[in-house]
Amino acid sequence: MWNIGDKVKWSSQAQGSEKEKRGTVHAIVPADANVRPYLPEGIARTQQKFDTIHAAYQRYIIAVPRGGKSQLVDYYCPRPNLLQIDDSPESEGDRT
Repeated sequence: MWNIGDKVKWSSQAQGSEKEKRGTVHAIVPADANVRPYLPEGIARTQQKFDTIHAAYQRYIIAVPRGGKSQLVDYYCPRPNLLQIDDSPESEGDRT
């Protein structure tokens, strides 16, 4: 459904508030595969923003720049049915 490099967005909830996240498809993880080989080498544990290592369905790792002065990128793995195409003007070009 999605390809590496696609710009996507989704909504997530944490501590009672909803936030829209935007990023780029970094990797496609097959069903039942260990997600770790699909993450970039050397990232800090704090940059991996999900807990599930194995899932029974295909997943997408999404790279989301932290923004501001930070040059770091966080990696999320939202449920595939939550992902939507991000065709907003701010999704164009380098957002870091």
